[in-house]
Amino acid sequence: MSRHPSSLLAALLLSLTACAGPQATKVESSANTADEAMARIAGKVMTEENIGLLFGLMRQSLSAAAEGRQAPELSAEDKARLEATGKEMQRQGLEAAMRMLDEVEKEMREAVRAETKR
Repeated sequence: MSRHPSSLLAALLLSLTACAGPQATKVESSANTADEAMARIAGKVMTEENIGLLFGLMRQSLSAAAEGRQAPELSAEDKARLEATGKEMQRQGLEAAMRMLDEVEKEMREAVRAETKR
């Protein structure tokens, strides 16, 4: 898969990892939470069409590797679409990760304050 946009795969993994974070911690229901950022990624950036293209690409690459051949080339249009999607997922994934860090920091500060008041 070295001939294909690896940034999309990295962004997808980051996004999927970030999706689990807000559910495991208490996230306030205010605007601009990590949940909302992840919803934007899932619904607007990573469309069903892009998911189909990505997983089709992975299947073709795995089949080619199993047969000892190079993965087929992407069309210029598909390559541009995946690269643009990957960049946007990276940007929004970073935004979601920063919001999650803000929430964790806030909770830790509150816990420290509560402990020092005892």
